Amino acid sequence: MRRLMLSLLFVCLSANADDLADANKLLAAKEYGKALPLYTKAANAGNAEAQFRLGEMYWYGDGTAQDLDAARMWIGKAAAAGIPDAKESLAILERRKTRGNEISYWMNDYRGDELRSGNYACPPPAIPVMSKTNEEIQATRAAVATWQTCYNGFVSNFNAAMPAGKVIPQDVLDMMSPSEFDRVRAHIEPVYRKILLDAQAQADVTLAQRDAWEKATQAFVKDENVRRKRQIELQTTRIVGDNELRLHGNTDSRVHTGK
Repeated sequence: MRRLMLSLLFVCLSANADDLADANKLLAAKEYGKALPLYTKAANAGNAEAQFRLGEMYWYGDGTAQDLDAARMWIGKAAAAGIPDAKESLAILERRKTRGNEISYWMNDYRGDELRSGNYACPPPAIPVMSKTNEEIQATRAAVATWQTCYNGFVSNFNAAMPAGKVIPQDVLDMMSPSEFDRVRAHIEPVYRKILLDAQAQADVTLAQRDAWEKATQAFVKDENVRRKRQIELQTTRIVGDNELRLHGNTDSRVHTGK
C-alpha cells in the first residue's frame, strides 16, 4: 500500500513538473491565456515557482484582469516557501497600497515641468529692431548669449531625460506592471514632444529676431560710418578752405603794405 502511495505521489509530482515546464514555455512565448491554467493547476498543487509566476500574472494582468489581491496571495505563498524574488515582489506590492497614486501621477498628470523650469526656463531675450550705440549692441549681444547658454543647457538636460520614463524614480517603476509602464510611456512621449517643439519654435523666433537685428544694426553702422566719413570730409574741406582764405588774406595784406 505504501509503495502504491509513493508511486501515485511520484506521478503527481511529475505531472506538476510537466505543467510548470509547459507553462514556462508558454509564458516565454507570451501565450498568457494558455499559461494561466497550467500555472493555476501547479500552484494549487503547492509548486512555489508556479505560485510566484501565477502571482505575477495577476499583478501584470497577463491572461487575466489585473487582481492585486490575488497577486499578493500567490506571491505571498511563494515567499513563504522561500522564493527570494517572491519576497521582494511581495514588498513592492505592499508598497503599492500606500503609494499607488504615484503610478497614476506618471500615467495621467505628469507635465514635464522640471524640464522647462528653473535653470531651463530660458525666457527669450528682449531684442530691439536695431541698435544705434555700442552700449545697446553690447547689451543685446550679452542678452542673446545668456539665452543661448540657457537653451543649450535645456537641450542637454532634455536629451539626458530620454528615453521617456527615465525620469521616473526606480522605486516607482518597480511598482508598475509592464502594461502600466506602457501607458505611462504613452502619456509621457507626447508631453516630451510638445515641450521640445515649443522650445524649438521659440528658439527659431529668437534666432530670427537676432539675425534681423544684426542685419539692421550692421546696415545702420555701415550707413553711419559713411555719414561720418562724409561729415569728416566736409569738415576737412571746410577747414582747408578756411586756411586757404586766411593764407590769401595774409599775402594780400603784405603786398599792399609793401607798396
